[in-house]
Amino acid sequence: MAPYSPSDGSSSSSRDTSPLFDPDFPPREGRSSKAQTSPFLQLPNDIFKCILDYLDRDEAWSLKRLCRGMSTSKAVDELLYRYPLQLNDVRDIRLNDWKYRSMGQIRWNNFTESVNDSNRRYVQKLAMSHWCSIADFQWIEANLLGLTSLDISAIKDFVWTPEEIWTWKELATACPKLFGRLEELEVSNWADYTAHSRIEYSYSYNDYRFKQKFRWSRRRDGGSVASMIFPHCKRLKTLSIRERYSGFHTWNEWEVHQRVCCLVDGVSQHCPPTMTKLRVHDYAPYRSLFSTDASAWSNISDVEIGLYSWMEDRRDRDVIGPIPYRITQGHHHRDEEEAFDDKTYDGCKRDHMALGNHVVQGVGASFEDLLQSLRTITDKYPSVKIKPINTLRDITLHPFHLVNVNQRRGNPQQQNVQQQPDPVSNQEVQEALRWLAEKCDWKPILAWDSMMCDVFPANLEPSRTFLPKADVLSRIQTMVSTLRSLNIPIRLSIGDRTNNCASSGLDGSLYFGDYKTLVGEGENRHEVLAPTQASFNLTGIAHMVDELTIQYPVDVPGIHGWLGSSKRPTDAEKVLLQREMKGWRRFWERYARQFKNLKKLTANVPNDIYSDWGKCSGLRELLSDDRWQILEVEEKGGDFGFFGSYFPFSSFRYNFARKRPRSMKFVQRVFFREDAKPLNIAPLDPGLTDQEREENPIAEEAIADREFSEHRFWPAKVEKKEKDKGKRKADAAGAGAGAGENAKEGMKEDGDGVEPPSKKRKLD
Repeated sequence: MAPYSPSDGSSSSSRDTSPLFDPDFPPREGRSSKAQTSPFLQLPNDIFKCILDYLDRDEAWSLKRLCRGMSTSKAVDELLYRYPLQLNDVRDIRLNDWKYRSMGQIRWNNFTESVNDSNRRYVQKLAMSHWCSIADFQWIEANLLGLTSLDISAIKDFVWTPEEIWTWKELATACPKLFGRLEELEVSNWADYTAHSRIEYSYSYNDYRFKQKFRWSRRRDGGSVASMIFPHCKRLKTLSIRERYSGFHTWNEWEVHQRVCCLVDGVSQHCPPTMTKLRVHDYAPYRSLFSTDASAWSNISDVEIGLYSWMEDRRDRDVIGPIPYRITQGHHHRDEEEAFDDKTYDGCKRDHMALGNHVVQGVGASFEDLLQSLRTITDKYPSVKIKPINTLRDITLHPFHLVNVNQRRGNPQQQNVQQQPDPVSNQEVQEALRWLAEKCDWKPILAWDSMMCDVFPANLEPSRTFLPKADVLSRIQTMVSTLRSLNIPIRLSIGDRTNNCASSGLDGSLYFGDYKTLVGEGENRHEVLAPTQASFNLTGIAHMVDELTIQYPVDVPGIHGWLGSSKRPTDAEKVLLQREMKGWRRFWERYARQFKNLKKLTANVPNDIYSDWGKCSGLRELLSDDRWQILEVEEKGGDFGFFGSYFPFSSFRYNFARKRPRSMKFVQRVFFREDAKPLNIAPLDPGLTDQEREENPIAEEAIADREFSEHRFWPAKVEKKEKDKGKRKADAAGAGAGAGENAKEGMKEDGDGVEPPSKKRKLD
């Protein structure tokens, strides 16, 4: 049966078996397809397939839905079915959603019904839900003969449910041929109890009374996924292990055995000799396994590590300071862990106390430890190729990732307490950074949002004791200088909120708010709310910055929250935007002339703010060099990520996906130069020290409105408009006089009036 598409005129019977079954888009019968003349559609199939290699499933579905010529393309169908159900589609799905909503079993059934002889061999990889049955695996074994990769990492060992669930032994017995032809397998870490047991009760069954009574284990007949499934994978080449950071930092000897020995033995004893690649999505705390003597990893030639996810997950959470792991004596464990115990602890000959201390030594949230362990692994296994799973080119880090900013805890009366050295001062860390840059294309972006505060570091976590501000900034300056010496470009971001949900208050959208300060002395000392001075801690590093990105959220100024109903800014919002423009004037007046090595400035800002930038003398001077070029990106409305995409085999629709919720227009500009030589910019007050340049207040006169000459990036639009307006008035006057004469003549000749021109409706 041919795959269903909105434009192929398929009969209603084929709709039921369509992989993209959608009642909202029925086929239009009786309409023949028009001949396609697009050069894109006339590309040879082999070249077109090369293009499709850069697309994913959702993009293939967009082509199929929106482009008439692609609706029947076999190449697009092949991409669409290559990885049709992915981990994000099934991860953490709850029982109610699986049973009664289209995101669960309905989507799975739509997929299975859509598979036929014309597309079944296109399916190469599938991700299975926690709630799938053995019958689902048997269907895959019988129908998807081209499947070589299976992701079962969403399936955990424990479930709270009143329903019977299958065990790993039952699955292995039922589908030996399926696992026997797999070349790649992704599993959840079978060696970590917390990864399988920490499931919310509502995840499975919405009744707390059934917590223990209906708690089932897939190991209840004696084996884990490693001991039961791996031996059947005779052709396995790649094993992927997923694990979420559990935050469990205290292990006893039994837990060391579970988290270390069972992991290593599960790979070395049960995986076939054909397995040469190991992919570890969560690198901590098992990264030290590669540097221990627990295993020689004799068959492994490639190791892929989830460095990107590790950095992303800990970017805003653990950068302040590491929480060390602890190893305690004893092999006791909770009663509920009996269902997880594979009874191998008593027969294990390793010294679990020594092994545990060695594995977790220094392991925590510090970026330094990550880099040092990378260096150790690359030295110990020179024949093993180690690389990140995803590209590290645009990874966003906090400036504190490579510096120690905490004050050591101790007796407050102690003087001259020696502070911890910065990681970048360590030669091994520098070599690891060089390896990241050369082998992994590591070009981090430093998120400067937490530094953009007039009272920094008072805006940071109050429970931490930080070093003095001068020491913190000095360490950041040393870190930036070290990165530059390793040929790593310095890239700063203002407004990177990809990891954080913007708050409903002003802090979620704006940067230049008022701040509290104390003025006066003695009894006259009091607290006031002062306007921002844009003293944002950039003076020490501005001359080393290569790229700067400035962006605003789509709902700026944000006081109505995301997707606010107001179409136009209110009077209160206009006041906030005026304050924001004033803040940017101070920002550019303080820092613009210091960006001597800036090579790229990217802006995604409201149009009013961008226009006001043209009145900032510092920014105008920064961009006055002829080497600067500009790239203008046309704004086409809001892009809401998840909401802006459509998922095959589902019935969700988001009508607001491609509409910006507010009427405020944005400007997207990229100023860039290919010349790497420093810009010839003189400081405004050369006699000032760096501290004075950073802290001196900027007077109102320095940012007041004044007349500027023409600038190629901010042309004098006002003068041009007045000139055009005068010209239009003159033309209209002349045309009106001529029209009046013609009208009079026409009335005299014909005796009828001239028909007035019809009004044209202005379309949005």
